[in-house]
Amino acid sequence: MNLALPTENPIPSTTVLLVDDDPFMLRLMDLILREEGYTIIQARSGEEALATIRERPSVDLVISDVVMPGMDGELLRETVKRHWPKCKFIVCSGYPDKCWDLANGEAHIATLPKPFTASTLKERVREVLAA
Repeated sequence: MNLALPTENPIPSTTVLLVDDDPFMLRLMDLILREEGYTIIQARSGEEALATIRERPSVDLVISDVVMPGMDGELLRETVKRHWPKCKFIVCSGYPDKCWDLANGEAHIATLPKPFTASTLKERVREVLAA
């Protein structure tokens, strides 16, 4: 008899696109979320992220840094929401004021302040996907 409790793993087809110009942050988020069963795609810029979503429109969630060279996370979020409105989005920033402004603006954007713990990242992803 198996008395193990069921785990709260995501649906296997849940695809998360990670966008950050910092390779360490990409790898860290990748390891944490892949362990939870998510399918992970990485992009090093906003432009690369858009190209990825065009090729794979089945992306369920984008987690993006706000401050990046070229297309920043705010413009990326606006573009994704305009063209792929069902895609969920979390913006990350090491600047607390930036997260505060985004979270409390008219759009009520999902944010994740840096630095964050593995449990905080997993919890925020589950919340946003469930919303």
